[in-house]
Amino acid sequence: MPRRRFLPPWLRVGVQAGVVGALLSLGTLVAFQLGRPAPRLTLPHGFDTSLILSPAVVALGILVVAYPTFLAATREDAIMGVIAAFLVAADAFMLASFLVGQEVYVHPLARSLPLGVVASAAAFPAALAGLLIGQLSAPLGFGRSTGLRSAVGSAIVGLAAVVAVAFTI
Repeated sequence: MPRRRFLPPWLRVGVQAGVVGALLSLGTLVAFQLGRPAPRLTLPHGFDTSLILSPAVVALGILVVAYPTFLAATREDAIMGVIAAFLVAADAFMLASFLVGQEVYVHPLARSLPLGVVASAAAFPAALAGLLIGQLSAPLGFGRSTGLRSAVGSAIVGLAAVVAVAFTI
């Protein structure tokens, strides 16, 4: 008799992608630690910020969209897996940056926020665009073709989002 699985496939794949995305996005914390001198209060203006935020945007905006879409068996599994993966990865990364104490001053908001919140906010447009591009441009909405379209679409939007955040913060 086959063993009964407790988690649906989309949740299992979403949690896997979320954990991997959270681990990879920790590179942003390392880049912020190594790229700035001792009083780390703000992100630098320009391309330095884009280099600091790039690991998080790649992990939270591209990987968590492409991985569940590649492994999904249905369109619903792909959509729910992407949502679960982004929520798990962003929450874990925000928690890690809060526990480490990495806060940055965000000038447009006039407030200090954990670095994970800033990076997750920068990665959200890329993840949403990747999900929409993959679902609306492919006939099936799951599988390798859709995952590739999602990855390329979210990479293009992620690059634009990182550059936009780098010059507005």
